[in-house]
Amino acid sequence: FIALRGCLLLTGRFQEARDTILAYAAVVRHGLVPNLLDSSNNPRYNARDATWFFMQCIQDYCTMAPEGTGILSAPVRLRFPVAGWQEKGVDLPKVACLADVMQVILQAHAAGISFREWNAGKQIDEHMRDPGFNIIAGVNGEGFVYGGNTLNCGTWMDKMGSSDKAANRGLPATPRDGADVEIVGLAKSTVRWLSTLKEYPYDGVRLRADKSMSFGSWSKLLEVSFERWFWIPEDGKAEHCDLKMVNKAGIYKDVVGCAQPWCDYQHRPNCFIAMAVAPELFTPSRAVVALENGEDLLGPLGMSTLDPSDLAYRGDYHNDDDGHDKHTAQGWNYHQGPEWVWPLGYYLRARFQFTCPPGAGPEDQHHAVATVMRVLRQHRQHLWRDPWRSLPELTNSHGAYCGHSCPAQAWSVGCLLDAVHTVQTAVD
Repeated sequence: FIALRGCLLLTGRFQEARDTILAYAAVVRHGLVPNLLDSSNNPRYNARDATWFFMQCIQDYCTMAPEGTGILSAPVRLRFPVAGWQEKGVDLPKVACLADVMQVILQAHAAGISFREWNAGKQIDEHMRDPGFNIIAGVNGEGFVYGGNTLNCGTWMDKMGSSDKAANRGLPATPRDGADVEIVGLAKSTVRWLSTLKEYPYDGVRLRADKSMSFGSWSKLLEVSFERWFWIPEDGKAEHCDLKMVNKAGIYKDVVGCAQPWCDYQHRPNCFIAMAVAPELFTPSRAVVALENGEDLLGPLGMSTLDPSDLAYRGDYHNDDDGHDKHTAQGWNYHQGPEWVWPLGYYLRARFQFTCPPGAGPEDQHHAVATVMRVLRQHRQHLWRDPWRSLPELTNSHGAYCGHSCPAQAWSVGCLLDAVHTVQTAVD
């Protein structure tokens, strides 16, 4: 779903986009879309972020495809009927169309999701420790979608340790349990959209305490709560900021509520996803500071998944490392420094939006366009010389070639196409 907007919608492949959305809608279970499909036979539902990227794709399709919101009434027959997994005491809508599936997702999160993975054990994951198969997600009092635990990795940063020699087997390198900044941003984008969408047949969700919350109220709650919890001011002094944990200020937290509290404060590129899809959450002056500090993560082709100044930073990924260093054995540092390409697309979109807002003068616009295109010059050169005519999954530190990276990945291409489109649309 991260690739869908750039690879399918921007290129006019609307039927393929529609088919993809409806295929995954049919396998929603527990209010989640699967991250491993297995031909719909034994899918796994252990990614919290996939569902919210899915919801963003539906919004993008409705905005960009000729059919528009007509897809919301497209028939959907669930592969796993709600009655087979519905939580006790939670009233979910009957599913007949895509809009109903969306409401199942929203209502399930609002009421709280808690289940054990189907067929839990070594037959589905030879490395995961037993508590990692327990899945939770929900919405807290600030309106933040949260979930996970220290023994599973429910976002795209999903590397599970597999080395006995280095004693990292069954330990996620980046559990990111709590309220992840990009998921909060994607959820905000969704409820903001639905709060004004006349074609959507629901107006909100019911909470556990027999209370209701409209989509508009949820959206406003997030606007009030977000920076109070996520912003790390340059002096480090804020209501929900522990100075002892701050490594870098003038950034947004990666997570709120990690069991390992220092992980909240790690500088990663995930906040720029939220910036791109829900800019209203961010005070423009603070966003610009965070974007400028984000330059510390920039590599020639991608963005470092962890700030090089972080003690946990390990910028070179070797999945065949059979050594004794826990931090790198069997590629445990997959998301602890290597430079992934796709987040750069969101960073560039956010940077352009905040440095060239509507009404910006010709000089500001020229500078914003030049900044984005200067970064993308490296990618153009790579495309010309690459035998795949594509962009890789990631590089090692400073853009060095990584032999264990996929040489051509859809989300790398799709997200950078989206960045180019953002600039072209503004200029045109």
